[in-house]
Amino acid sequence: MRCETAFRLILSECLEEVATNHEALSSGDPAALHQTRIALTRLKAAVAFYGPMVADTEWTRLKSELKWLSAHLGATRDLDVAIGNSKGLPEEHMLQTARTDAFEALKDALQSDRYWQWFDGMWDWVGSGPWAARQDRRAAQRRAVPVSVFHARRLARWHGKLCQKSRGLQGMGKNKRHRVRLASKRLRYAIEFSEGGLPPDEYASWRTVLKHLRKGQQLLGELNDDEVRRALLESADALAQRAHERKAKHQRVHERKRKSRLLRRAADVYRKIAD
Repeated sequence: MRCETAFRLILSECLEEVATNHEALSSGDPAALHQTRIALTRLKAAVAFYGPMVADTEWTRLKSELKWLSAHLGATRDLDVAIGNSKGLPEEHMLQTARTDAFEALKDALQSDRYWQWFDGMWDWVGSGPWAARQDRRAAQRRAVPVSVFHARRLARWHGKLCQKSRGLQGMGKNKRHRVRLASKRLRYAIEFSEGGLPPDEYASWRTVLKHLRKGQQLLGELNDDEVRRALLESADALAQRAHERKAKHQRVHERKRKSRLLRRAADVYRKIAD
């Protein structure tokens, strides 16, 4: 199979998953939200994996729109996870309220013209984007490379990069650790994309890596969930504190005005007494 064909099949599968979950997602289903995010993460991983072949100006535009959509999806999903980790705790109600607000913003995004223009634009780009129309020799060669050749080379490169990034993991700050988690996701999906594209004996060596990636992703994901929950609570506390400070300031202003008014009236009374 040519790389061009494999890329179109992978992205079509991702977009079909997004379409399948759209109605349930718009109704607030947390499972549909999770599946949509996975589909879009796989889509971004596939574009990055085939980057030399498909990078063009239209993808730059679509990627920007995808970032907008992902922000809405991520905000709601983060709250779903935080709520799941806060059952029976005092902050659960506060997180539920924040989730309602985040979902309303997500729902508006999913029903907007902007969303549908992005979604239709993705299909157009996959089928006949600028990347597919390039006539220069190098571009044609990239599209025609057999999957078995390209995937073997690309997987080895991504694996090497992840090994470098993950060194010293225990001493890393959250930002570097987050980058390791994202690189792990991308490599995991790339390995999954490669099943059927690599010879069975060659793919077998990647199964062990895949097993470890899934476990590592789970552990780093749990750490990330804890950090996100903590950040959400700190943000909510900060908002509550600012609201309290605004209320207190308003109360002080009100009290000063009342004091001034009462003193003015009292002074008038005592001037009359003096007269």
